[in-house]
Amino acid sequence: MDMYAEFLEKCQNNLYWNTTDRLLLAVSGGVDSMVLLDLIQRLPSSLRPWFGVLHVNHELRKASIEEEHFIFEYCIKKNIPFFSRKWDIDTHPAEGVEAAAREFRYTFFHEMLEEQQATHLLTGHHRDDQAETILMRLVRGGQLESISGIKKQRVFHGKQLIRPLLDYDKESIYYYSQEQALSFFEDETNKSLDYTRNRYRHQIVPLLKKENAQVLTHFSDFSSDLLDLIQLAEKDIKRNTANVCIQKGINKWELDIPLFLTFEPAMRRQVMQLLFNQVFETEVHPVGRKHQIQMIHLIESIKPNSQVDLPGNWVGQKSYQKLYFFKRTAKLEVNTKKIEQELSLNLGKWIQLPTGARIGLFEADQALTIKNKDAQVIWLNPSSISLPLQVRNRKAGDRMTLKGLETGSKKIKDLFIDQKIPYDKREEAIIVADSRGEIIWLVEYKESRLSIVPETDKIHYILIYENN
Repeated sequence: MDMYAEFLEKCQNNLYWNTTDRLLLAVSGGVDSMVLLDLIQRLPSSLRPWFGVLHVNHELRKASIEEEHFIFEYCIKKNIPFFSRKWDIDTHPAEGVEAAAREFRYTFFHEMLEEQQATHLLTGHHRDDQAETILMRLVRGGQLESISGIKKQRVFHGKQLIRPLLDYDKESIYYYSQEQALSFFEDETNKSLDYTRNRYRHQIVPLLKKENAQVLTHFSDFSSDLLDLIQLAEKDIKRNTANVCIQKGINKWELDIPLFLTFEPAMRRQVMQLLFNQVFETEVHPVGRKHQIQMIHLIESIKPNSQVDLPGNWVGQKSYQKLYFFKRTAKLEVNTKKIEQELSLNLGKWIQLPTGARIGLFEADQALTIKNKDAQVIWLNPSSISLPLQVRNRKAGDRMTLKGLETGSKKIKDLFIDQKIPYDKREEAIIVADSRGEIIWLVEYKESRLSIVPETDKIHYILIYENN
């Protein structure tokens, strides 16, 4: 079967597009894109929708002006809509020209898809490009989906990006161009070993072809098989990631450690990789595999509280059953619930707390009017405390006596550890002390020996905490 007949059959069977769609073809003037353009033109009207040609003059070579003029004249002669853009030589970077040129091209393609209300972008990538791409990404390193190479069809800014020639090798494309007597340009820079892809194209791939004449087919099959496996596994990975981790705010994520630890090691790695992709999607700092491994080790560690610092001011913090990802700026937002300065609490008064809760001190008969059934209360002997009470967050070195123990005291820090209180909750915890500094109550967690059982016919104070 000749190339056109095979191409026609693939278009019929794969249904890349409908006749009501609008196609834009990226045409450089090289043999690949000129063959693609010719194949599209030869399609019967039942399979050929409206199409136009996109061309970028990168101004990297003197011949680029001649190439642009050739494609323009070709499109005029064939009555094909033509759209072009120049990459101003003054904007070329000193390094990374290949990547910058590609970025410029695809930005132009995106803009023209929108402007022309096109549905599909077609490029002339072929099997040799596929082998080169897979090898380059294997050497450079990357995720499985990246190493799988070039996709024949993928979403591009909400449109479809199609590579119809990906099943054909360069030799077949040259043969077709000779059969059809097509005119095209050979980019002399394609022979320069200064470019990474050219070194693979001219030095590495030819050696592999000598080892096995079917190597391009094998690379193509590898890409297809790997993409199939990724597609099959992706649903489970996404579902597990969604179950184990939720976004708690801007730049703040929370992971359920016990659930994560139920996964097999392979699933843990894949979930962490997907999570990193989501968390650091727009992060410019290099966050990679070694950081993912650090996070997994942190989760698997027996230490209940520890953290890993990540690039870009990110932190991975373990706190008992939870793991938190956050930027330090996000952590500061949590701490706005802290008490900035000690608050004085006098008898018969309420004070409002930054958390939205309130705390009040009353004589026992006054307290009987409090109707909040969820309020937490402790009873105090007026002769044992010194007013006004001080309400604050914890300080380094804080210690308190414990109700039920006649002697000794314990550090607040150790009480938090004993009760497995998360870090962020520790920072917001409310401490009530008397004017002498003796801690009366670690609200919601522990009472001191100053907390008493009320006795009949005696005057008592009652300390009330309401968290609405």
